[in-house]
Amino acid sequence: MTRTSIRRYWLIPAFIFACSALSQAATIVNGGFESGLTGWTRADQTGSEGSFLLQSGTTSPVNAFTVPAPPQGVNAAMTDALGPGSHVLYQDFMVTTGDALVNFSLFVNNLAENFFVPASAGLDFSTPAPNQQVRVDLITTTADPFSLAGADVLQNLFVTAPGSAATFGYSNFEVNASAVLSTRVGQTVRLRFAEVDNVQNLNLGVDAVSVGANVNVVPEPATAALALGALLAVTMIGRRRRA
Repeated sequence: MTRTSIRRYWLIPAFIFACSALSQAATIVNGGFESGLTGWTRADQTGSEGSFLLQSGTTSPVNAFTVPAPPQGVNAAMTDALGPGSHVLYQDFMVTTGDALVNFSLFVNNLAENFFVPASAGLDFSTPAPNQQVRVDLITTTADPFSLAGADVLQNLFVTAPGSAATFGYSNFEVNASAVLSTRVGQTVRLRFAEVDNVQNLNLGVDAVSVGANVNVVPEPATAALALGALLAVTMIGRRRRA
């Protein structure tokens, strides 16, 4: 094998690596919950009943309510309890490119038949006011897991409101988070799923979680230049060899 051939073969992996950088924004560990809750952190407000638990099959983990089967694989994460509570499931991830879509599948089963979002209560289930809601947010990693402060919540990705459908799912959501993540490349961000209920049972099921590149936007100049440069180098060496 000639030196020119060796150089050409070394450039091919470089080109593949550069292209992969365009297609991946961050890595969510165990987004399908097939390894249990590995990679995820649970937080339950003091005094809460229940938690986020593994769900498989078509029954909820505690009350054995009839629920849809997980849409991806055999497991999902689902809140279930015998009483009121506030529950958070989150994962921190490194932002590697700002052009990103956050994907997740949700199941919501609200036996209260309506949602209540008291502005002053946040995610506190112990408030005297009815508090029955589901949220998905990007928040800072230094925030309290239950915080809704403006300085802590980077972007709300999903929230129920009074009048929202009481039961649905599993339904797929894809949210463009590029505006937030583009200013935090190289930093760590927290993806949070939250559920609070003090009126009636409220199940939140979560599955198929990922953060991926937004193929509809132009890649960052440095990354695009790397991919284009590698491709041009491979082409030029091939031409010289043929000549």
